[in-house]
Amino acid sequence: MAVFVVGAAIVDSLTNPTQLLAAQRSYPDALAGQWEFPGGKVEPGEVPEEALHREIREELGAALILGPRILAPATGLASITTSAGTSGDWSIPVGRMRVWLAEISPESPAPSARSSHRELRWVPRDSIAALPWLTGDLQIIPKLLARFS
Repeated sequence: MAVFVVGAAIVDSLTNPTQLLAAQRSYPDALAGQWEFPGGKVEPGEVPEEALHREIREELGAALILGPRILAPATGLASITTSAGTSGDWSIPVGRMRVWLAEISPESPAPSARSSHRELRWVPRDSIAALPWLTGDLQIIPKLLARFS
């Protein structure tokens, strides 16, 4: 069964990003040590944006301000629009993913690595592509980097 996942490309500023908050997986063994956009599965009946806010609270203990979505090119899965509204979603090995540019809310506690992640790291633009990203997230990096100054 295909999974619907949401993720946040958390930057230091939505208007003038210079750094990305990357999250290093702690499990499962096959993915441990690889980097990702934090987020997770959308539960049945949950709105994707609500799922993302919930996942970030659970994974990082933080609150977000969501910016624009980072849209997949209009090919393959991304070109199919159904009642579930998959336009602009990214095809990933387990299903599909929707990603937003985001920043930490000023009222939020600082994000911290919890059980899902070994480490959180603010990464400058020029070092983002050098990290060993999960396959599904790696394809998004070029579109993300185009948003940086």
